[in-house]
Amino acid sequence: MVAGLPKSVRWGVLTALILLTLVPPLHAMDEETAKTIADLKAQMQQLMDEVKKLKSQQSNNPSAARLRPPTPEPTNPNKPPPPLAPQPFGYTPFLTPKAAKPNRKPRLSSEVQEQSSMEQVVEGTTEFSPKSEQQSQMDLPQLDVSERGLIFRSADQQHMIRLGGLLQLDDRQFVDPGTSDMSKFLVRRARPYVAGFFYDDWEYRFAPEFALSSPNAQTYQTTIADAFINYAPIDEIQVQAGKFTVPLGLEMLTPAAFIPFSERSLTSNLIPNRDLGVMAHGLVCSEKLSWAAMVGAGSRNDTIQSGLDYGTGPVGYFRLFCQPFRNESDFPEELEGLHFGVGGNIGWQAQNNGVDTTNLFQDYSTDGGNTFLTFPDGLNVQGEVWRISPQLYYRYGPIALISEFTAEKQGVNTAGITGTSGGGFTNYQTTAWNLELDWVITGEIASLGGVVPQHPLDFTNGDIGAWEISFRYDGLAAGANMFRPVNQGGLGISQTTNATGVNGASLALNWYPNRIIRLGVTIEYNAFTGGGAPGTVVENNELGFITRLQLLY
Repeated sequence: MVAGLPKSVRWGVLTALILLTLVPPLHAMDEETAKTIADLKAQMQQLMDEVKKLKSQQSNNPSAARLRPPTPEPTNPNKPPPPLAPQPFGYTPFLTPKAAKPNRKPRLSSEVQEQSSMEQVVEGTTEFSPKSEQQSQMDLPQLDVSERGLIFRSADQQHMIRLGGLLQLDDRQFVDPGTSDMSKFLVRRARPYVAGFFYDDWEYRFAPEFALSSPNAQTYQTTIADAFINYAPIDEIQVQAGKFTVPLGLEMLTPAAFIPFSERSLTSNLIPNRDLGVMAHGLVCSEKLSWAAMVGAGSRNDTIQSGLDYGTGPVGYFRLFCQPFRNESDFPEELEGLHFGVGGNIGWQAQNNGVDTTNLFQDYSTDGGNTFLTFPDGLNVQGEVWRISPQLYYRYGPIALISEFTAEKQGVNTAGITGTSGGGFTNYQTTAWNLELDWVITGEIASLGGVVPQHPLDFTNGDIGAWEISFRYDGLAAGANMFRPVNQGGLGISQTTNATGVNGASLALNWYPNRIIRLGVTIEYNAFTGGGAPGTVVENNELGFITRLQLLY
């Protein structure tokens, strides 16, 4: 009866009832206390009269009656009722709008952002979701501790800070390794972060890294993985500046925490991981098309340390990614999960003789993390650099398919290569590809935003969390010019200590007891073309078993 009344009236009634329950028995009261109780009873009667009057007005006023909340459905007597309002330390809703007002975009978890497969999906954070994915107004708690991190919000919901982190611990064991350092234990990633927004439209993320720049790195070090601000007044046009993942490769844009394998495929050798620059991006055509254009400093390929400006000249990146059957009821439901697009970059680079040239190139590594092709010392960049990466992604229920092809051409100057003569301007080309099939055995939605168990591990109820199995085929072919002698216009790379190509197959099995913990094992096999020198990685084909414990909070 009271629930349908104005909030001020309900509080008055509840306050009076609470005060009455705290009053001592009559036989222990003096005259002053008795008078106080009498006054309270009089006020209570007055409130009840007002309640009756308001109920009468609502019954006679149809428009007011429509404002009353619907009659609640019968509840299960064996199940406690849900709380009437979000609790300060309770569960964070799946959709988390920045502000409790209409037409403001929510902050979705990354498994929903996957629908666009373009906007920066970052571990544990909720940046860059479309405005159409929104929730009704709600009174969010100012402090929230849940499986999604530690969240602080302002009272007006205009500002938010989220604290969390990613930790990955690996055991890597290889059969007949060519070098003694291939099999090892390591901290693959240790990445705390702070992310959120201020004044509703300004989004930010800062994430230092305290682990390895790559699996075959020799020392742990501290660097910056992400440091950017994104201005997002509307979905169609947003502007981002700082250090972040470049808009180019599909697999590279997928956060490391959500890749079903221990490492990305061989295509990652040809794509910069992060760069420092400014990017315009957005969602258009009813959120069917995402676009991005970026001007970056021009970083080297596949390393978390990228983003340093070595003064070789800027590089322009672009990406278009389309989901043509999104929200199209005239087409079969099976087509909605089809995505395809293309990414690439182009730039003209000048030599920089004031830096260590080893900082300009990233050696090629297998998806087990072992270097199979090393660039020569003294090689410098010069001339045109471009990459192109057509890509396909399809998801239907618990099954997903990813396919990507990447080609790279890099202009270089070989005059400074150690121990050679007759060098000058030339270039090299490399191509790589990958095909991946992912199946969530327990039936959860397959997603670029990771697997979220429908039923976290609970032995008392027989819940086993989520299980996932994945298969990948990938390959890389280095251009012939990389192995020609320097005086013949090549790079002079040895074909016996380095592989000229690789074809690999990987099988991964992952268990997600809950949203935070993931246990996985990847079995990977790489067959080398060329190489074979004793005491090198390419002496034998590579067979590895990589076990990982991951915590994402």
